[in-house]
Amino acid sequence: AWVAKMMADLGICPFTADADKSGMPMGPVYYAVDRSTRMEDVYSAYWKMVVKVEQSDERDLSTTLHIFPNFCMDNIESFENFSNTLTQPLESLGVEELLQLVFFHPEWTFRDGGARSGMGSAANYARRSPWPMINILRTNQVRAAQRGIPTGLVYQQNEKTLRKVGTTQLESMLRKRDWSDIEELKVNRRDMEALRIAQDYKETGTVAEEDRDFVHDSTPAANKVDKSQIEGGDMLKVVLQALEKRLEGGPDGGVQGLSGPETSAAMMASDFVLEHLKEMSG
Repeated sequence: AWVAKMMADLGICPFTADADKSGMPMGPVYYAVDRSTRMEDVYSAYWKMVVKVEQSDERDLSTTLHIFPNFCMDNIESFENFSNTLTQPLESLGVEELLQLVFFHPEWTFRDGGARSGMGSAANYARRSPWPMINILRTNQVRAAQRGIPTGLVYQQNEKTLRKVGTTQLESMLRKRDWSDIEELKVNRRDMEALRIAQDYKETGTVAEEDRDFVHDSTPAANKVDKSQIEGGDMLKVVLQALEKRLEGGPDGGVQGLSGPETSAAMMASDFVLEHLKEMSG
């Protein structure tokens, strides 16, 4: 019910059609429930699922929701620490080109310092789920989605939609695990820019020229790319700025993460630079 109502009907995930179909291209959603309580058992279950994804054709298994109802249910800090131990080794293990991870938890709170961060923000319910979950996504699908629609526009659209429902009702439905109060509520994807672009992209595989002009939306500056930036070589600057931020480190000396819009902008810029390097070499 949560996937069908929140992710699909409310359009929180632009590329989810219903509880059974999601992704780019659209394919089956695979659900796995594991009742492990110990971290080592969750690690084991997770890596078995990674192997399953790797060995499955995306036409048979597009995206995976790995659900852990008995693990860190009331401890978001422990769950976040655990999540970091899964994301950090993706690159070193060579898995980053295969999959990406998104985490959900009943107490999830964005901590990027933006308007959507903070305990009371309705935007948090885009990542608050009935139980702790790991969403295992295929990297090629994530990159296809990012090329089709700016991440910042999705964040903004989600916050607007969730604010209309309200934090009180969102929290009540989450705790009851009952979304019947908004049973009749379903967004019109043609009326909402982020969802309309995603819908068109799913159907045609291309983004209309007018939708490529980010002047027509209010996407955060980190996600805006126009022709003058490309011609001026700013794509390379975007990549260098992202690397510089990562290498500088955070205030505690640890790795400094990029925000969602910064990550999206860096990936788009990287794809552009790599594509032109290929053209130059071949």
